[in-house]
Amino acid sequence: MIFSRIKYALYTSLHFESEMEAAFQQDYFEKVTLRSRPSIILGFFFYELFYLLDIVFVPDIQNEIMVIRFGIVGPAILTLYYLSFQKIYRKHHQLFTTLGILFAGEGIVAMCLIAPEYSISYYAGIILILIYCYMLMGLRFYWASTVGFVVVVSYVGGIVFFTDIPFTRAINNYFFLIGSNILLMFAGYFTEAFRRRDFQLRYQLHAESQKIEMINADLEHRIAKRTSELELEVAERKHAQKKTKKALKEKEILLKEVYHRTKNNMNVVISLLNLQSSELKDMETKQVFKQIAGRIYSMSLVHEQLYGSDDLETIRLDHYLPKLVSHLKYSFANTPGQIMFNFDCEPIEIGLERAVPLGLALNEVITNAFKHSFPDGRKGNIDFNMKAVEADRILIEIRNDGVSLPEEINTEKPETLGLRLIHLLIAEQLKGEFSISSEDGVLYSLELDQNSES
Repeated sequence: MIFSRIKYALYTSLHFESEMEAAFQQDYFEKVTLRSRPSIILGFFFYELFYLLDIVFVPDIQNEIMVIRFGIVGPAILTLYYLSFQKIYRKHHQLFTTLGILFAGEGIVAMCLIAPEYSISYYAGIILILIYCYMLMGLRFYWASTVGFVVVVSYVGGIVFFTDIPFTRAINNYFFLIGSNILLMFAGYFTEAFRRRDFQLRYQLHAESQKIEMINADLEHRIAKRTSELELEVAERKHAQKKTKKALKEKEILLKEVYHRTKNNMNVVISLLNLQSSELKDMETKQVFKQIAGRIYSMSLVHEQLYGSDDLETIRLDHYLPKLVSHLKYSFANTPGQIMFNFDCEPIEIGLERAVPLGLALNEVITNAFKHSFPDGRKGNIDFNMKAVEADRILIEIRNDGVSLPEEINTEKPETLGLRLIHLLIAEQLKGEFSISSEDGVLYSLELDQNSES
């Protein structure tokens, strides 16, 4: 019953009535094609360019890999590019794009199986395939999810059943690939949902605009013929303006509803993870579920803050941070007064595009402090300092006086998933700076631009 409701909700949120759906498909195709064609050429270039690495790392089997790159996948990518200019592509572009990405993804899986000792390195290419699948090529949610799961499952199944690599050695890759696919699946779903919502609003506004144009044309004709009815015609014009304002107001309400439903959907996922976790006995697995739930909550909290924001585009970080800390403290079941929190945060606003990755990074930093800095009920303090250091640049410092980091941890090239995730989000996605110092406790410093680069 629950799954049928979820399926129905997904279908209705990603599908319009026939007339609007046809218009959306045409609009979607035209916008996506402009982006997908350069992406195909760029993907072809890098897919073949990486053969230089094959020559260096696997010279013994470079010929087999060359067949995959240049004999199978390369022609498939070029064929997809050629088809993108044909009439048949407009009708079946989702299918053709799906097959193209599958060829590329399964090509990398095949290379991993041919050179299993280097699969730890080759699997990074699957991440690029997933990014292409969900973000760059314009695949809709159902097609992209199918491709993502097929590629990930074939990789995991191939490594497990057709290579001698120990399961414990590759388990990090499995978790990272599966987790990345799930997160990108969420991103793909919400991207299509937001795109559909935007199209629906534009579609409705266009219909209203056509009505207003017809009214204006009729008014001009009537004014030319009957100046004595000017007052009546002015009244009708004002009525049309009220309808426009009403439409704009409805757009704002719909946008708030999107944020509200997004938050609720994420909370449902968190509840499902908590229910599943309660049935587990293995503490390490429970901890994994708890960390996933915390990461989803950090995103859910962003949408909750946006829902309550006046302009519906930015959130106050000085409001967001204490709520995130409060949730994590409750999640880790710290007794009252065990850890004291001190906030010195300037009022800083940040948009949705940067708030989500920043929230995920802050979640990892605070989680690390709870897990590692205060073992065995140790008391201590966590200080949060957030300020603007220059125009459009913010600095966030999180310091605790707990246990320092082990000396063997390399903060420049972290090996733990949490630190790697922080580095990926801050340094690569947000183009910021991230550093850790461990002296009389631990100090995390995050510096980044307040707004996205234009």
